Amino acid sequence: MVFVLAAAACGNDSSSSSNVSVPAADVAIVGDREITVSTLDHQIEQRVAAAEAQKQKLPKPGTQAYRDQVVDPLVGRLVFNAQVENIAAKLGIKVTDDELNKALDDAIKQQYGGDQAKFEADLKKFKFTADEVKQQLIRPSLLQKKVQEKVQSGVKITDKDVQDYYDKNTSQFATQDSREVDFLLVGSRADAVAARAELAKNVKWETVAKKYAIPPGPPSTGGKFTATNQEGALEENFRKAVFGDLGTGTLSALIPVSDAYKKSSLPGKCKPDCFFLIKPLGAVKPGKQQSFDEVKAQIRSQLEQSQVQQEVDKKIKALLAEQKKLTHYAPKYKPPATPPASGGSTGGGSTSP
Repeated sequence: MVFVLAAAACGNDSSSSSNVSVPAADVAIVGDREITVSTLDHQIEQRVAAAEAQKQKLPKPGTQAYRDQVVDPLVGRLVFNAQVENIAAKLGIKVTDDELNKALDDAIKQQYGGDQAKFEADLKKFKFTADEVKQQLIRPSLLQKKVQEKVQSGVKITDKDVQDYYDKNTSQFATQDSREVDFLLVGSRADAVAARAELAKNVKWETVAKKYAIPPGPPSTGGKFTATNQEGALEENFRKAVFGDLGTGTLSALIPVSDAYKKSSLPGKCKPDCFFLIKPLGAVKPGKQQSFDEVKAQIRSQLEQSQVQQEVDKKIKALLAEQKKLTHYAPKYKPPATPPASGGSTGGGSTSP
């Protein structure tokens, strides 16, 4: 999700100002929201229960590893969720009880096949209540989704954006000349001469290709192929032969493969030289410039996937950066400047405890 990626890109909150007094009963404050020590302790208890249920061994309490793997990730998630709550409030976004209940029902259907007894058994095992699942796991996910949708609704691709992109990138929407050919890539002059002799006697191209093509064989190194007349897309000697004077149905002479292509694409396969044999199956089909009307839907979709997403990401980063300035930690819980690689996710997507 963009929201979580943007949070990561904003960096750790340890650089927030420390001149704000955090009450002794709190881990951190985010604006007017307090994250209490009792809340953190309860979630640590749930984390320990989850480890026991999943037969995971956690580090010993009080160690740096315990801080890195248990305490800091939970603090990070609580702070992040508080920041999202603030952002949602600023944007006028709410999550209703009906939405929470429906999301929980959907999750129980998806993850437990609708079996309420199994869900309740997991609640007991992980020391959760159904309301805690909704508030700790479902609500943050719904809020993130709604914030992203709200931000995205304010970012539009206009008709002018689409037209400007087409005007600046006209060459992208030009199709190249093309030609259907039979071809064969052979690994030595002797094999190339023998293969051409058989083709000249009208032995089937497929038969000759199977016999003489270098590995991996047809269709990669022999058979029918649609060539396009674009520099850099094909081996250059091959391209020049296909789009040169070679007539339809005419078997080419031996066409040597360039040294550059051999080194880059055929190491060890040429003994010592590779050769192409080509027979065009039809005339060259001219390329054309696609009109704006033909590609405007494609361009709009492309811009929505790239530029819109970039703008949404930028706006969400700005919203999170603003919340970072409002975040203050008790000294004991201030995160390290560089979070450990094993730190937990700041997002909450699963509804399974």
